[in-house]
Parts: sequence; structure tokens; C-alpha cells
Amino acid sequence: MAHKEVEIKPATSYPYPLLLLADPEQEKVDGYLKNSDCFVATLNGQTVGVIVVQKQSEKTAEIMNLAVDESFQRRGIARKLLRYITNQWAATAYITRLIIRTGTSAPGPFMLYQQEGFDLKNVEYNYFVHHYKEPIFENGVQCRHQLIMEKVIPDPTETF
Repeated sequence: MAHKEVEIKPATSYPYPLLLLADPEQEKVDGYLKNSDCFVATLNGQTVGVIVVQKQSEKTAEIMNLAVDESFQRRGIARKLLRYITNQWAATAYITRLIIRTGTSAPGPFMLYQQEGFDLKNVEYNYFVHHYKEPIFENGVQCRHQLIMEKVIPDPTETF
């Protein structure tokens, strides 16, 4: 069987096992899904990744959830999902500023977001301690603080 390329398309149903990898409280996920766009990455017909993005204002959107199935991580799927939102979705939605938030216990996503042009803008100390019912642990470390990052996208409608 030939190896296919990863495809990104709008979700026809929500892949909760993946969504809950990135955000373990289903109530929170359900709260933002209804006002968001959800896209999945598929490989050979299998959903292997998900990204959820929500418009916050006319030109600003926030990536609410980004997850890749653990057996498919480190293959560039998260990067492809981020680039899809940055290069295709943002242009059609006239978005010029993207926000993404991550925890301090996962250095991989933080590095990926920087590589993809996101800059650290703020830290919300003890966010995960105060806003989640159960402690979250990643890499043997309790996730406590939230890093708030942003990427500015050139406005294609502006001429210089």
C-alpha cells in the first residue's frame, strides 16, 4: 500500500480522544467547540491530528486546541495543522493576529510555536492550578503556568 500524504479538512465529527489529549476537561472543550472551526489531519483515512480555532475579534483568532495522536507525533503533523491555519484559514477569515496558549510543562509545543513564528507575550501564573479540577502532569512535571503566544500575519488587503 502506498504511503499517502497527510490531508487537512474540516471535521465532520469531533475527535474527542484527540481533543482531550490537549485539554483534559471535556466541559471546557465543549464550551469552545460550538463557536470554533475544527479541522482534522488524516493519514490513510485515519484521523491523526486536530486543530480548533476561534475568532476572538474581527482580525484576531485563538487556536484553542491542537493535538496529534501519540503514535503519530514527531512527524510534522502539528506543524502542518498550524501552517494550514496560518496560511489558508487565516487568509479566508481575514485574520492578522493568532494567539495560542500552552503550559510550561511541555517544552516541545513551546519550541514548535516559536519555530512557527509565535512570540511569547505573557505568562498567566498558576492558570492550570486555578482553572482545572485535577492537576495536569506532563513529562513528570505539574503543569501550572500558561504561556500566551501570538503571531502577527501580514494583512493581504493592505497595500504599501
